[in-house]
Amino acid sequence: KAFQKRAAVLAKQFDRYEPLAGLHINGEASLGENIADYGGVLLGLDALKKTEQYRKGESIGGFTPIQRYFLGYALGWMMQQREESLRSNLLSDVHAPAKWRVLGPLSNVPEFYQAFGIKPGEPMWRPQS
Repeated sequence: KAFQKRAAVLAKQFDRYEPLAGLHINGEASLGENIADYGGVLLGLDALKKTEQYRKGESIGGFTPIQRYFLGYALGWMMQQREESLRSNLLSDVHAPAKWRVLGPLSNVPEFYQAFGIKPGEPMWRPQS
């Protein structure tokens, strides 16, 4: 039951994303991929926490190990997409667009908020459902 409840929350979360005016992500259709992305972020974070680099907590370029983890995840999804392609994907693809494959999962990870000091009302803040 807990999984079903979490899945419903995740589907509703993605339903609210509107990459193009009037076109929302289909949270139910993209749910499997969204769960996989979220799970991947959590597994990667667990792995990071087992490293010496994480335990030392040394900054590189002004970023802590956990900040670099989240930045690396986001950089992996960087891409440009023409509006026509985005529109087509929103109507037919079971994957959320790349930008929301970052925003969605990370907004569900408390460590993300802590790593960057994100507070209510700031652009990356999403109230937990």
